[in-house]
Amino acid sequence: MNIIVCIDDNGGMLFNSRRQSRDEVLCQRVLEVTSGAVLWMNEYSAKLFSGGAFKVDECFLEKARENDYCFVEQPLPSELTDKIGKVIVYRWNRKYPADVRLDVSILESRRLTSSFEFKGTSHEKITEEIFEV
Repeated sequence: MNIIVCIDDNGGMLFNSRRQSRDEVLCQRVLEVTSGAVLWMNEYSAKLFSGGAFKVDECFLEKARENDYCFVEQPLPSELTDKIGKVIVYRWNRKYPADVRLDVSILESRRLTSSFEFKGTSHEKITEEIFEV
């Protein structure tokens, strides 16, 4: 499976069980990048996306197949690390309060193959980075 995550400058994902930030342009970008593929997420994440084709299931990480994409807003179970192929990271380019962080070791075994910056609705600059095995 391929995963998509949003993090701040310190690798933060959540604070007090809530996402740090949200951005409409970023959500549109995720739908563009995953167009033609299966995109999975849970109900909490689905509320961010208006329209678009994606599958919603609380057990989406277990159901995703090799070439599917998973929009992940919570820590990944360590037993799934070996099943992850591509990792798409969206960086907010800010520091937010965080009590849950991305395990950056999943990036260490991959190489950065693409980097792209764009302007969001709530962020002047969002950076998209694609890491592949």
